[in-house]
Amino acid sequence: MAIELRPYGDDDLALTEALESDVEVMRGLGGVAGKGESARIHARRLAGMARGDWYFTIHVDEGARAAGIIAIWQTPWDGGFIHEVGAMLLPEFHAQGIAMRAFRILAERGRAEAKFTEIHAFTEVHNEPSNAIVRRLGFTLLEECDVDYEGRPLHCNHWVQQADS
Repeated sequence: MAIELRPYGDDDLALTEALESDVEVMRGLGGVAGKGESARIHARRLAGMARGDWYFTIHVDEGARAAGIIAIWQTPWDGGFIHEVGAMLLPEFHAQGIAMRAFRILAERGRAEAKFTEIHAFTEVHNEPSNAIVRRLGFTLLEECDVDYEGRPLHCNHWVQQADS
């Protein structure tokens, strides 16, 4: 199975709407987005890209339809800023190793460009698939903490991976 990352763009609003409104996708992210929230989230992602954040759509076997989104973006943390990684896949693409492979591709690009000294991940404490992915990718568990995802509180595991990992 070939995985390709393509830059997120204006045409990806429908993908954002599909992901943010899917109960299964959003189970570990505090629940589905409210009406009209997908457009705001889409605009925030595009604005972030203009500031240097990395948002990509994930495509499987050269498929025209995206399987999901993966990103590394700057986020405020502990009085400063960190680079956070996250991914969302449509349900029919779950449990196939797609997220793991997309994370590896994204991390390799980040290291190749010396873009990030470390990458953080915040996975909901009961989201075993997400926690397993970052563990297998060599992230180190730092702590449990409370974070906000699009205005919804989450109790998460805070993971970090150094650029040389």
